[in-house]
Amino acid sequence: MNPDRISAIICMLLLCAGATAQTPLTVSDLGESTKIAPAYFGPNAFPVPEMTDGKAYGRIYGELAGDYSKGRIGDGDDRTWNAFAKISLPLWTPRAELELWMPVVEYWDFSSSVASARRLNPERHKGHDSGDIYVCTRIHLVVGDEEGWRPDVMLRSVLKTASGNSYRSARDYDSAGYFFDGTVGKGLSLNGFITGLRAALSAGFLCWQTGTGRQNDAIMGGLLLSADSRWFKFTAETSGYWGWEHDGDFPVRSRFRLDIHPWDFPACPFLQVCTGHRDYPFTTIRAGVSLAFATN
Repeated sequence: MNPDRISAIICMLLLCAGATAQTPLTVSDLGESTKIAPAYFGPNAFPVPEMTDGKAYGRIYGELAGDYSKGRIGDGDDRTWNAFAKISLPLWTPRAELELWMPVVEYWDFSSSVASARRLNPERHKGHDSGDIYVCTRIHLVVGDEEGWRPDVMLRSVLKTASGNSYRSARDYDSAGYFFDGTVGKGLSLNGFITGLRAALSAGFLCWQTGTGRQNDAIMGGLLLSADSRWFKFTAETSGYWGWEHDGDFPVRSRFRLDIHPWDFPACPFLQVCTGHRDYPFTTIRAGVSLAFATN
């Protein structure tokens, strides 16, 4: 079969994932919270997704990084270390990409008071596991006009697997999830030291299974600002989502990232700091390297 046709089929299957999601036949008492929500789990269970800036990579792109997350839950601390990997591959056109990312391995250590707050077995406060895999399609639907009014428009469809098996330690939900979002981004070229300023707005829908025949549906949104120069790129973002249970399912996260690219080399270091608000009680420091390769 033609490779372009195979890629098109993969994209269509991912974009239609929401329509094929399981519909429960029975529901529990909707007045009770399931507590299957970010505030009651570790930082990688279902974090606030990072925004796009509205543009496609247009090349093979990847990231390798290490994370340290610390959260304050009740009277105790939740500490997490994990390795992170991401890869994005252009499909039949540079404007359509297949992207995968995951916490490759996660180590955690939380206090007995955190275990009590989460109603966990205190003996399970240390451990390690691999995380869930996110499978994403990115479609650069509209290419912006830097000199005119037309913005870039990016559509994204993401599936989250249930590959993690540390539900009893509150590290993952042990259930599938998905989200769709759209991003509108506009750049402004300036002469001098700062060669590019950019702003982006996103909105979407996120869903995950909570057990007992139920699922939580959330509205997503975010704002991103970036500045790009010859030597570095700085990105600031605030985004979050709001679930319908209104119990631990309103996480908001601010992200600040500095990419260093002073040379014409495919590997560039970056440093990122994420601060959680409301129902995401974690601060995460990520240090890593990004890799980009032209496809022709």
